[in-house]
Amino acid sequence: MTIESIKNLLTTICQYNTVRITQTFTKDEVDWIQVRCVPNTSTLELTYLQTETIEKYDSVEEAANIIEKSISATTIEEAPSY
Repeated sequence: MTIESIKNLLTTICQYNTVRITQTFTKDEVDWIQVRCVPNTSTLELTYLQTETIEKYDSVEEAANIIEKSISATTIEEAPSY
C-alpha cells in the first residue's frame, strides 16, 4: 500500500469524524494496526493490535508515515518502537 493511499484513507476517516469508522491495516495476513478518528476531532488514534498500545496523532502525514513503516517493515527490529 502506498503512502498516498494511506493518507487518503486517513483523511477520509477524519472527514467523517462524527461517525464511527475504523480501518484495519494488516501485515502478513495478520491484523496489525487499527485506526479511528477520535469523535468530533481530527486526532487519529492508532491501536497496535499485537500489544494493545494506543498512540494518538494530530497529523495525517505523521500517522501515515508510522503506519507505512510498521506494515512494510520486514522484521520487528525495523518496525517503529511503540
